[in-house]
Amino acid sequence: LKPPSWEGPARPTRPGARGSALGPWRRWMRDDSLPRSCGSCGSCGSRMYRSCGRDLLSLLALLALAVVPQGLLLAAAEDVEDDDDDAGKGYGIKSGRALGWLADDPVEIYYAEFLLASWVLDRAPWNAYHSALGFVNNRTQGKALFDFSPEDVSSVMNMVLPSVDVQSPVKSVLFGDYKLVWKDAAKTQFFDYWPSKYSNFVKVGRTNGTVFHKFSGWVEDVYALKYHAFQPVEVAEAGKGNTVRSRMCHDFVTDALWALYDEGVSLAASDTIFRDHIIMYASGTTRAEGMVETMRGRRQWLRYLRGVGLYLEEIKEQFTHARNALLVGFKLGIPVFLHNEHEEYRVHLVPPFLNYCYLPLAIPPQVHDPFAAMKLCALGMEANMTNSTALMPWGPLLALEERIDRPEFLPSLLGVIAAAFLC
Repeated sequence: LKPPSWEGPARPTRPGARGSALGPWRRWMRDDSLPRSCGSCGSCGSRMYRSCGRDLLSLLALLALAVVPQGLLLAAAEDVEDDDDDAGKGYGIKSGRALGWLADDPVEIYYAEFLLASWVLDRAPWNAYHSALGFVNNRTQGKALFDFSPEDVSSVMNMVLPSVDVQSPVKSVLFGDYKLVWKDAAKTQFFDYWPSKYSNFVKVGRTNGTVFHKFSGWVEDVYALKYHAFQPVEVAEAGKGNTVRSRMCHDFVTDALWALYDEGVSLAASDTIFRDHIIMYASGTTRAEGMVETMRGRRQWLRYLRGVGLYLEEIKEQFTHARNALLVGFKLGIPVFLHNEHEEYRVHLVPPFLNYCYLPLAIPPQVHDPFAAMKLCALGMEANMTNSTALMPWGPLLALEERIDRPEFLPSLLGVIAAAFLC
């Protein structure tokens, strides 16, 4: 996608870590990535319950708030059409090494994409694309293509939010006794042809058979073994750039280009290539693996999901409503959490909270800059802080829960009661 009236040069940007990350519609995960403290009667649950100790009594005040509509606890799903006529035809990555291309074969490299989904925002089309990296052997005219795709594309919302398995609303609110089910499993694929759904190819470089086989080995031995989940959201901090990368098809392409660049391949495109980003804006991020294994951390994560759930129908109708959900949560003081395959994060949001933007694809040695001037975003870069109101009564009740669920609440309450009694 190239909007017709953008101005300004692309600014250099570089992914902080050579992994992968980004693309708004892909993010999937394995069951063994679920938080380990599930609140069950197992040994981990027992440790979790014993560790709460001092602040458990303070949570009794939440009993009046614990009967929460089940709909606010369960993440809804939005069905999307899957018209992938080449689904299931990808081969194992090892096939890339078995093509029989000779060491000195001239090979061209192409950025490949096709239209994945389209919306209308403010009477203008807004498109999301899936991307991959293609190769052509100029001696044999043989082709190859590598991509990173979700296992299940039946739901858009499942790529962003988990479903919440709640056996008891009271236990989930008081003890964090619930399970998060992520449906974000992804796979790295190889094709010994160019699938017909890819409609746009842009040449980005030349190499030879030796480098192609090295690249195939990198995909097989490094990328495919390390990454198995789609995460469409990245986190950006002013002055730092990306502090948490997304992991999508586009990010696979970025990392693949860096792998080729590290082998000495010169890369460039005749025109600017744009890709989509879902960006959270933050003042900082905190690794939260230990936090979300505690009762209080699990209660906070559930409050975040319940807060987003209040606006889920609007978000399904138009994804830009997600900013309003985060803005309201920010006002209410509800912590924000971000899950990816290898880490859990607590994100300290700042305005404009969230945006969906097209930015230039950073071709090495350029690196991605989420604050680059050359971009087109679905929302403005300033959030309206005065035109958002929490839904009654659940918004204020979530804020009250968050304030009660603090270690200092019970001592403070007892102090107030003692002072009132003495007076």
